[in-house]
Amino acid sequence: MRENLLAEIVDGFDDIVWALSLPSLTPIFFNDAALRLYQCSHLDLIENSQRWLLAIAPEDQALMQQAIATVQLSGSAKINYRISLSNGNFRWLSARLKISNNDLGEPIRIDAIASKLNAELEQRIEERTRDLARSEARNRAILQTMPDLLLLLKPDGTCLECFMPASPEREKYLPIHTHISEVLSSEDLQIQLNLYQQVITTGEAHIYEHPIVKFGKITYEEVRIAPYFEDELLVIVRDITNRKLVEEQLIKSDTHLKTAQRIGKIGSWEFDLTTGNVVWSEEVFRIFGRDPQIGTPTYPELREYLHPEDWQRFDETVQEAIANGKSYEIEHRICWQNGIIIYVYARGEIVCDQAGNPTQIFGIVMDISGRKKIEHELETLTDRLTVALKAASIGIWEWDIINNSLFWDDRTYELYGVNPETNKDAYQAWASRIHPSDRAFAENEVHLALIGEKEYEPEFRIMLPDGNIRYLKAHALVQRHENNEPRRLIGINFDITDRKLAEAELNRSRELREAIFNESTDALFLVDTQTLLTIDCNKYAVQLFEAADKSQLIGIEGHTLQRSLFTDQELEKINLELKTNGFWSLEVEYITLLGRVFWGNLAAKPIRLLDKTINLVRVTDISDRKRNEAKILHTAHQLELTNRELESFSYSVSHDLRAPLRHMNGFVNALQQQLKKHEAADDPKVIHYLDVVHNSSQKMGHLIDGLLTLSRYGRRPLEVKPVSIRQLVDSAIEIICADSSYSTRVEFAIGDLPDVMGDPTLIQQVFCNLIGNAMKFSRHQPQPRIEIDSLPDQTIRVKDNGVGFQMEYADKLFGAFQRLHTEKEFEGTGIGLAIVQRIIQRHNGRIWAESQPNNGATFFISFATKT
Repeated sequence: MRENLLAEIVDGFDDIVWALSLPSLTPIFFNDAALRLYQCSHLDLIENSQRWLLAIAPEDQALMQQAIATVQLSGSAKINYRISLSNGNFRWLSARLKISNNDLGEPIRIDAIASKLNAELEQRIEERTRDLARSEARNRAILQTMPDLLLLLKPDGTCLECFMPASPEREKYLPIHTHISEVLSSEDLQIQLNLYQQVITTGEAHIYEHPIVKFGKITYEEVRIAPYFEDELLVIVRDITNRKLVEEQLIKSDTHLKTAQRIGKIGSWEFDLTTGNVVWSEEVFRIFGRDPQIGTPTYPELREYLHPEDWQRFDETVQEAIANGKSYEIEHRICWQNGIIIYVYARGEIVCDQAGNPTQIFGIVMDISGRKKIEHELETLTDRLTVALKAASIGIWEWDIINNSLFWDDRTYELYGVNPETNKDAYQAWASRIHPSDRAFAENEVHLALIGEKEYEPEFRIMLPDGNIRYLKAHALVQRHENNEPRRLIGINFDITDRKLAEAELNRSRELREAIFNESTDALFLVDTQTLLTIDCNKYAVQLFEAADKSQLIGIEGHTLQRSLFTDQELEKINLELKTNGFWSLEVEYITLLGRVFWGNLAAKPIRLLDKTINLVRVTDISDRKRNEAKILHTAHQLELTNRELESFSYSVSHDLRAPLRHMNGFVNALQQQLKKHEAADDPKVIHYLDVVHNSSQKMGHLIDGLLTLSRYGRRPLEVKPVSIRQLVDSAIEIICADSSYSTRVEFAIGDLPDVMGDPTLIQQVFCNLIGNAMKFSRHQPQPRIEIDSLPDQTIRVKDNGVGFQMEYADKLFGAFQRLHTEKEFEGTGIGLAIVQRIIQRHNGRIWAESQPNNGATFFISFATKT
């Protein structure tokens, strides 16, 4: 009731009344005068909580915010401000703001009463406001030019105003928003508040210096505190860190100078030209290796210390400087008595009198032995770098971006296949050599490096004049101005063609390995060496074990697919053999997932894959081989029976066939004796018939001997041992030449011959046959020649210059009873080369022949096993 009555009374006021709720500052009441001024309803002002504030002139809104902050701190505030009217004009109001508390004394509301000012007063206020605004602008401009932080504070540390200095001084201070506790520790805060109270009480300003931690480091400040109003303080804070540092530097400078001379190995000296007196600092004595107790040497005595090769140059330099009245500098050597040589840099300044005559020389001498050593090492390093760049085929280039000029060294021209004499424009030479597909990329890499987005280290291709492609790798460093603009690009190029080709080959090999793994006709598994579980398998494994997909074969123990599982002891033995020998294999019966049984050859080998050791397991389906082995065993048994029959046959041939031949020869001899008694042996026909019978029986005997020999060499067990082919060849030649039926005119040329593993008796028979044939078929040559040597792969070669043969008949050479010449031309049974081939085959070797008619024949022998 009371509140309604009060509202009715207030609504009758001509003054504007409004209220804000605390602490939200939302409007809760406007009287009718306010509604008329704002030209809206009470509901609009309440619901749109910012409308009343936005109606205030923009220049005065900050003043209203300040007044609201002040009334919350002090309980009351005054403000003159303007309201924007709908016609574009302003209405001046003078407002008083006050805090209203509840029964508990807690602030709950800001009440305000604003009176309209008359036109004359408005004009005066407006003029005064403009003057104050200009004055405030001037003051703020002055404050912003000051290097100090200015604070307007309450004695309790509340910050009313904080004036930050302009940059770069602004970076030295921490801004204070509401209270100085934002930047001070609790201990420093209490000291400050005590000082504020002292200044308020005494009315006298206070100045002091103190260290403070800002931005993580200790700085120094000078603080001036002065009373401003009865309850306000003006605090001026100046950062004096630099001044403190300068003071400390000044204190230390004398010590530093003395220490610097000692550390920098720099000594000072004076030379009075009128008196000849010389003054040295302590460091000069050390540099010259002279005891200070001896005293300073005279100028002529310096010659004893300077290197003999340097004195004349030094003296001429000093005398010229004195004559011209100018300073001088020189580098020379000093020789100590113990033989040590010191390199020094000397500089002198000539001092003249008013008449221009030189009177004194002030100078310094610096020990530069360390620098000279570094220069020597740098020169050596430069030479080494030059050699390394040349050895590594690295080309150096430099692009001056400002002048747009590109420099190449000789190696860069070589890399690009460009002649520097005929191609002066290096950039054009570079652009013309870039592979068309890489040019845009290469130019963009340069652009990205210049704008700083990435380092310049591209790889690109170039086209050489001969059409070949070369891969190059580039590295470059961008040098920039202070404004970060690029000014120079210095880089290198080097040939990475071999690496690129190797990478391509590596990728091809990787793809090939993948293809081999997946397309292999064996089942392949990758098995974890610790868990023995399968990690992966190939396609054929899925097919062989009749699985639906890989998932059925991964994550299982492989031996669970066997017909009989390995025992733990067997698994341990397998692992031990893998670790010891690096390989393990066994033939195992498997059962597929569909129940089919098959034989497999199981093999395992540890391999490295992605820095981890795993087992590569192979399962080869050997079911067909097992069946064939069974057939072979059966066949072998049949062959064994056949061999026994052949042995019986050989015995029969040897015994039963030779007996009739002996009878024939015997009866021929008896018949010849009878014919001689009856004087009928001179009949040519009779003689011819008897010779035919005799020769035929002899030939039949030789054929039987050959067959028996061929059979015997096919069955005889081999006695394998190391064999020297050279010894066997020499022995065979000796045996054959002892036979009078062979010509002794043959020239033998024996070259390097290998050692092999074999049966020496059988191998000697090979060379007896081959050498005997070579002598037989070359005996009609004017100068028979036989060459016996070996090829680089240790293939043995027996070559003659005999009659030779047509290569179309070469496949008949090694057949039994096969002849390429008539028996009248060259005797023989046709079994010798068959025996040779049988012996070589038993040694798992190979024999073949090459020839042309009338150009001799060459036989080649390759043994499977060499020593």
